[in-house]
Amino acid sequence: MNALHLADILNSSLESYRQHHTVSYQQLRVCQHLQSCRTGQLGYQAWQCDSCGESQKIGCSCRDRHCPRCQGMATAKWVQKQQEDLLPCRYFHLVFTLPHELNIIAHYNPNALYQCLFKATWQTLSKFAKRKRHGQLGMTSVLHTWGQNLGQHIHLHCLIPAGALDKAHWHEIEKGYLYPVKALSTVFRGKMLAALNECDSSFAKVSTPTKWCVYSKACLTYSEKLVSYLARYTRKGVMSESRLVSATEETVSFKYRDYADNNRDKVMTLSCDEFLRRYLQHVLPKGFMRIRHYGFLAN
Repeated sequence: MNALHLADILNSSLESYRQHHTVSYQQLRVCQHLQSCRTGQLGYQAWQCDSCGESQKIGCSCRDRHCPRCQGMATAKWVQKQQEDLLPCRYFHLVFTLPHELNIIAHYNPNALYQCLFKATWQTLSKFAKRKRHGQLGMTSVLHTWGQNLGQHIHLHCLIPAGALDKAHWHEIEKGYLYPVKALSTVFRGKMLAALNECDSSFAKVSTPTKWCVYSKACLTYSEKLVSYLARYTRKGVMSESRLVSATEETVSFKYRDYADNNRDKVMTLSCDEFLRRYLQHVLPKGFMRIRHYGFLAN
């Protein structure tokens, strides 16, 4: 049985979907890249064995960052680069999550919402670092917009070395956590709402809950496994094709992990239209940088 690819679903269902739903230029462009990937429409590479002389033509890949088939090589190159840059210290992993009430802004102006999220997160951490007199932190932040069921779940993964620079001196943060998450959540809410209001005053009309969520994962010790851990969060796409179970003219089934049910692995079946709607809402604005470095890691 041939493996199921996302391009197969696009080939069979995209045109029908477009008859009833609006697809942006950027979304359509990404779909066309995925549909053309390794088909020969983008050209071929010719390979020949030096020993037996056998030759083979392989269709060129699209190299689109949204393409699940093109992420393997990109991840390998990224891991190699990070192994050179990784600091020999512990790392904190924090997750800043936006309440779902703000998803409406992502629908109409995703670039503005995502920019504000990066800005507010760094402002929050910088404020705590200044208050604690730790010096300047470093941070690698990665935007994820999805949950396991492909729903919109906008959050920022932040990987922070357990130390700070102050006038070229390294000050190690010896605690098992960076800052109290309840206090972080309160400040983050204020910074995010202020950033949104500064960007567009109409955003202030969106009602949001009083309690927001900043989650702190277990502190990471320096090891060879740390790079693969970072790669899993930084290079991870919306959906790997290994999660696709089956597809018909009407439905798509895929595997997901239900965090609300003791992390059990389940299979979800959606109509083709709903599957594409969920998938396409995670297409990033053209040129948007979803991985960013701050503080002493900015260079």
